[in-house]
Amino acid sequence: MSTKINARSPFFIEATEPTATLGIFDCTTANLLNFAVSSAGDVTEPSILKGTIIDRTVTSFPANTSGSAISRTVTYTIQIPAGYSNTSAGTLPCVQTINQPTQTPAENPSSNDNCPVFNGDANDPSNANSIPAITNLSTTTVNLATYFTAGTDATINSYSVQNYGAAAISTSISGNTLTISTGSACVSTTLRVTAFNSSDACTALSNEFSVSAACTKALTCTTTDANNDAVNLTGGNISATGVISNPSYSIANLLRIEDSGNNTITSVPANNGASPINVTLTFVFKVTTGYTNSASELECSKTFSQLSTVAPRVNLECSDVTFDNFTITSQGNVIAGTVSYLGSTNITPNNITTESGDYKYDVVASSTSRTISITFRVLNTNWLNNNTSITCTLSVTQPPSENACDFASGNFVISEEGFSAVGSFCNNNAVHSILVPVNGTSSVGNTVCYLGNPFNGGGLYYAFSSFEIQNGAGNIGASFSVMQIDSSGTILRITTTNCQGDDGGDSQI
Repeated sequence: MSTKINARSPFFIEATEPTATLGIFDCTTANLLNFAVSSAGDVTEPSILKGTIIDRTVTSFPANTSGSAISRTVTYTIQIPAGYSNTSAGTLPCVQTINQPTQTPAENPSSNDNCPVFNGDANDPSNANSIPAITNLSTTTVNLATYFTAGTDATINSYSVQNYGAAAISTSISGNTLTISTGSACVSTTLRVTAFNSSDACTALSNEFSVSAACTKALTCTTTDANNDAVNLTGGNISATGVISNPSYSIANLLRIEDSGNNTITSVPANNGASPINVTLTFVFKVTTGYTNSASELECSKTFSQLSTVAPRVNLECSDVTFDNFTITSQGNVIAGTVSYLGSTNITPNNITTESGDYKYDVVASSTSRTISITFRVLNTNWLNNNTSITCTLSVTQPPSENACDFASGNFVISEEGFSAVGSFCNNNAVHSILVPVNGTSSVGNTVCYLGNPFNGGGLYYAFSSFEIQNGAGNIGASFSVMQIDSSGTILRITTTNCQGDDGGDSQI
């Protein structure tokens, strides 16, 4: 977006706002908000600004009856969206920590008989009075009054539902009726219901229960078979020091990661050798309810190239580089950003060119994708190609120009002076030259352009001609053409006039 500021007619200042570019996706970018844990142990899933929550380590905690706050932590696995420089990493763990308050006497069922009661076992879905699993879902209802009982001198005021899974399964509550529905097949989630007391802050939690839509498919690691669904491990990496970045996955819940010896691990040893090594990890998933192989474990393996912690490493490639703040203005100017890679950050490039080798683009009328070439020198000895230059390409969108003069065609000439009335050209028997070259088409509604920007006419009248004329307007003995131009350069009116035979200017014709 560009903004025009009238400095002094006919000159303008152009200020171009920078275009936002995608850099490294981190937990700040994801921006998890409103995470909470109630005194009864109910976890409120955070909202997320960017990315998608695909897994979490905990969905509930025990009630806090300790008398003091307890720190609670949940790690959410975030799928990194496309377009960020670390998208290939697959996922990002984002830790949320909050103090779980202790139950007050009013919130504690053992000291307040007004508290609602869950008739089943909140920790045992197999209990006869717990809410059972729901399968083959299209639309169903659950009478919550069957599973919750109000306190002695209180009623249940309302219910809420936590959904720990598929957004394709929707829930709503009306009175005591929980409605669950989906229009999708082979989707599942885990739900938990909280009942709220009408007279104080006391609550009761149900058990967690699974909900799944009808499904005749099995879940596999990868598949081209339309009769199956796949976990589809995508991206992920292992750092030189052994930190595992989990790949993203579309379905199932990750139980653990195993090494080649079937040992459960959270990291691998650092690679202190002289060159990269291949490391194969097995990601063990619990198949979600609904699939024909539900409740079983699914083992999916993926091999990663782990870089070395010591020099020399491999050659620095463009895929190892993060590009920040490269932009193209609406006028086609390429604005240099910086490049960063392991060992060096915020390096200024040596050269940036367009596809044709130029250093600037022509203006465009609509957003246009460009591919710029960025050349920079490798400045870190950890890379084998240290002290050499490499060239990488980067896709950047050029915004459209908002300057009508960028697309103006045609030329004509206007007078140096403008007047508030047509007749003023004739005052004092004066004559006026038409010598200022402008661009555009001389017709009502078009824009008059001067030096590439709209001419600030101030609403005045200017004499004009298709060519330069010394003494071409005023008391010249012949008719001449006049146009009214507003402050944005738009032609509001065109007429002709003749100064002969009067003492102050004839009426406009």
